[in-house]
Amino acid sequence: MPSPTWDEYLADASAHLAALRRAAERGVEPPGPLDHPVGPIPVERQAEAQRLAVGYDQLAVEVVSLMSMIEQRRFPSTRRNPHQEQGPARYIDTPV
Repeated sequence: MPSPTWDEYLADASAHLAALRRAAERGVEPPGPLDHPVGPIPVERQAEAQRLAVGYDQLAVEVVSLMSMIEQRRFPSTRRNPHQEQGPARYIDTPV
């Protein structure tokens, strides 16, 4: 499969960023990574590439911030060590 041109890559990256944002909002599996073009980016496309890079960074910051808020709101009893042995199951506060 031939390497995409920078024009194709930047158009695909813009659509990919939008798809990543939708996937993050819906909590579904994100799309796979894109194939990168070979060679340096042309000077006339560097500003567009920089804007896309900022968009990806902004999405990462938003996702991490939301995950941090969710983690802070979780009940302490759900923050158990996954390697800690759990006690017997309870049904309406009565050991089963």
